[in-house]
Amino acid sequence: MDVNKFNEMVQLVIDQLEGGYYHPNMLKTGAVKDSSYASSGETMFGIDRKNFGSPNDTVHGKNFWGLIDKANASKNWKWNYKGGDLAPELKKHAAGMLLPKYEEFSKRYLSPQAKAIVDSDKRLIFHFIYATYNGEGWFKKFAKDINNAVASGITNTDKLTQIALDSRTKEGIKPGSKPNSLIEKSGKKMATFMDSLKEYAKEGTQKTVKVVKENKIATVVITTVVVVVVYVLYKTIKSNNVKTK
Repeated sequence: MDVNKFNEMVQLVIDQLEGGYYHPNMLKTGAVKDSSYASSGETMFGIDRKNFGSPNDTVHGKNFWGLIDKANASKNWKWNYKGGDLAPELKKHAAGMLLPKYEEFSKRYLSPQAKAIVDSDKRLIFHFIYATYNGEGWFKKFAKDINNAVASGITNTDKLTQIALDSRTKEGIKPGSKPNSLIEKSGKKMATFMDSLKEYAKEGTQKTVKVVKENKIATVVITTVVVVVVYVLYKTIKSNNVKTK
């Protein structure tokens, strides 16, 4: 997995789908009135300090929560605060926490062929990064849908992206069950900007091709200059030999 590409997609998940800061005290004081937060621990960018598990104990996890504690966030930050000047560093550490989980779930649930295809396309990486957020059960379900498609011969990433979106919006975690409302809602939102990820990748490919073409032109020019120089030297040496005789 390209770490830079992964970090970029995590930042997009945070910006597009995840919220800012929440502390359980906000529910107690009435600053947050939504009872769905009752089971949440202290949360930032969708990462729950109580429920996220072992990645909280990694270097990135300790740095992530260390920055939040140093800012005395539980007393100083309002609900959904995005971190201000700390946001870029917090996002970097969030990606660092998510990557091991993403790789673990990918290795466990995606077939090698499916994983190679997923890791080649930013839309599919985005889908499975958010699946990591959604939890192991959802990741397993989404991976099964992609595995089945790839095994049936579907390797076109446009088609696989649509299958990924359908997995979120047209059924629940069990085959034939109704969609989960939150998963469905995020899937519909994802559908609104998935094409922009494709265009971004396409633009990058075009740039690469352009660079290759420019390099080829440069190589031809250099080769031509070398040939001319060698020819001139050859003629000069031959002329001098004739004069000597």
